[in-house]
Amino acid sequence: MELQIDIEINQLLGLIRQMPSEHKLLIRKELDGQHNSVVSKSIDEGLTELLLSGPVMTEEENENFKMAKKYFERIDGLELV
Repeated sequence: MELQIDIEINQLLGLIRQMPSEHKLLIRKELDGQHNSVVSKSIDEGLTELLLSGPVMTEEENENFKMAKKYFERIDGLELV
C-alpha cells in the first residue's frame, strides 16, 4: 500500500514537533545515518579520484628510489663515531 500526501515542510515540522521524544530520536537516527553514508561515500570517491590522478613514478625514478633505499638501508646499520 502506498500513501502520498502533499504537505509543506512547515506542516511536516509541526507534526514532528508533536511526536513523542523517542519517535523524534528514531527519525533523527535514520536521517543522520542516511546523511553520513552519503557524505562518506562522496568523500571516498573524491579521495580515490585524487589518489588515482596523482603523479606516478617513471621507470627511471623508480630505479633511483630503489638505489637510494638500498643505500640508506646499508648505512642505517653502521655506527657513527
